[in-house]
Amino acid sequence: MKNLSLQFVLLVFFALTGCNSQTKSKEVASYKYNEKKVEMSAEFRKLVPEWVKVGKICYGLVIQVDGNGKEIKGKPVKAKVVQIKRNAIIMKALERVSLVEVESCTKMGLSRGDTWEEKDGDLFLTKQDAINALKAKNIFKNDDKVTVN
Repeated sequence: MKNLSLQFVLLVFFALTGCNSQTKSKEVASYKYNEKKVEMSAEFRKLVPEWVKVGKICYGLVIQVDGNGKEIKGKPVKAKVVQIKRNAIIMKALERVSLVEVESCTKMGLSRGDTWEEKDGDLFLTKQDAINALKAKNIFKNDDKVTVN
């Protein structure tokens, strides 16, 4: 009987002092959030093709540079536009691309799912367009070791 009385007292106590959902609902409804729309800067817009939008599947470039900043070799990578920032586009690799022949070296390319900030606007609708851009720079590396896993 004591146990039942104690449970009843606790139940009444929690009912009277517990969370008042009506007050919390009013509090949550009063929260203000000012969402800022992020748009590309005018300078960056000049570098980026007009067709670039969130969700677009396209091709980017993976380029190896030496210690002096000289471009050595490069390959195209299939990617998706994830987010557009003021001075960069967040891209996500849809395939694995490696610029080295050694399997143990993992930092010389991109794995599927890796993201990067594209700041140069080097985005292309087709793989051939990306290859042509690399050939124009004389850094295209063709070994066809791209995987979509």
